Amino acid sequence: MIDTVSGWFADTDISGWDVVLAVLAVLGAWILSRLARKGVRALGARTKGLSPQLLAVAERVVHYFLLLVGIGLALAFLGFRTEPILGAVIVVVIVAVLALRGIADNFGAAVILQTRMPVRLGDEIESLDWTGVVKELNGRSVVIATVDGREVHLPNSAVLAAPLVNHSVLGARRATVEIRLGDARADEVETTVLPAVAAAHGVHKRPAPEFLTVAVEPDRTTVHVRYWHAPRNAPHVTSAVVAAVGEALRDRPGEWAVTGDLPAPPFVPPPPV
Repeated sequence: MIDTVSGWFADTDISGWDVVLAVLAVLGAWILSRLARKGVRALGARTKGLSPQLLAVAERVVHYFLLLVGIGLALAFLGFRTEPILGAVIVVVIVAVLALRGIADNFGAAVILQTRMPVRLGDEIESLDWTGVVKELNGRSVVIATVDGREVHLPNSAVLAAPLVNHSVLGARRATVEIRLGDARADEVETTVLPAVAAAHGVHKRPAPEFLTVAVEPDRTTVHVRYWHAPRNAPHVTSAVVAAVGEALRDRPGEWAVTGDLPAPPFVPPPPV
């Protein structure tokens, strides 16, 4: 059979062996690409955190790369000059890298985010001035849902480069309400306020709520009450605490105010030396 194939190319520089080697190169590359795809899939199954989308992209990249290598070898066996083809491939690769640099950055960041797992599905995170619950981790972005019903896609590379706050990783968060007292002393209301805060819906029993005096002025005393709650329940628990403190102080004489929206600290110039 080899002699028959050689006879077909008797008047050319291509021998039957060249054709056979070219076919074997393509066939071997195809078989190797299938095995490599299975290997990537098996490796991905042992690596925690990789999404199916990332694995699918990695499998396709390996598959087509090995096929192109096999086709290049086949063309070399058939006598084609591979230098122009190789040069064209290099140019195409350079253009693709420049054009898809942002996509490649996001894909690489996705691999890090999904293997090191600083965030998981269902976590409440804060990044790039956005706060929300993680709904999806894909090759391009971290998708979060905000409390006001918006869906935000945060680019993976930007999330990896910027500060990332995970509100859910410890299982609890601390919040603070501020109480401003007019003619009442702080220690006079502590025994009234703390039981009311502890009994508010959603407040954790441990650690117990804290009562801290943060400012004393001639006509006003400011205290902070700190308490712990489930990570994603901050607005509802704070509302319950403000209502509970207000009810506890309702019958007390004098001026007072309670708020869960802490104001920015006032700018006070330093005292003269």
